[in-house]
Amino acid sequence: MIFQETIQKLMFVITWFNVIIIIVIICVISIAIAVWVYNDAKKRDMNAVVWLLIVLLTSCVGCIIYLIVRE
Repeated sequence: MIFQETIQKLMFVITWFNVIIIIVIICVISIAIAVWVYNDAKKRDMNAVVWLLIVLLTSCVGCIIYLIVRE
């Protein structure tokens, strides 16, 4: 009985740890995409700060819009 409760608690911790890791990875990827868009927009003399904010707020959708609209 005690062993089963310990296993359940361990599985709960492992599950939440995996969820946190996935969230962190998604955030890092989103920030990396936003930085890339910022640098690319700056090179193309576009409003880099606005595009950075758009991509940070909308993530992949903003990146796709940027790729379509960029000069």
